[in-house]
Amino acid sequence: MSGAPIIQDNKFVGAVTHVLVNDPSTGYGVFGDLMIKQSREIS
Repeated sequence: MSGAPIIQDNKFVGAVTHVLVNDPSTGYGVFGDLMIKQSREIS
């Protein structure tokens, strides 16, 4: 699941970064707007 897209209302809103082994319904994600902001700072 790591890196899987998070889609809400047919829009990309982020990506899964970690899923807990003991509870696959719980994990962490990164918001899409933060990814875009970081990519603009790098380029």
